[in-house]
Amino acid sequence: MIEESEAVDLAGGEDRYEELKALFGKGVEIVHGRISPIAREAAMDRFRSGESFLMVATTVIEVGVNVPEATIMVIEQAERFGLAQLHQLRGRVGRGDKRGSCVLLWKPPLGRKRQEPA
Repeated sequence: MIEESEAVDLAGGEDRYEELKALFGKGVEIVHGRISPIAREAAMDRFRSGESFLMVATTVIEVGVNVPEATIMVIEQAERFGLAQLHQLRGRVGRGDKRGSCVLLWKPPLGRKRQEPA
């Protein structure tokens, strides 16, 4: 299941990257677990320096990424993540002196309602 999920995330990320790159040009980066550490670090360096202004990423950026200038994150298919993971992801933005925003995009249904004990 992990492999299938990673493949779906990767395919979706690469599609989104191509769409955004067609709109915005070379200022768009992609980061995922299947690119080499050297390529991933180069993409992160371009993003940190401001050479790139938009990054498409899988959850590989969940921990250990610190880009204080990053201020907006959009999480697609947010219903697929747990609260702890969403909390970790949104913690990647707003780390500098500017306020961060995290937008969650989801498709219903989000889940079943909890039953209150009788």
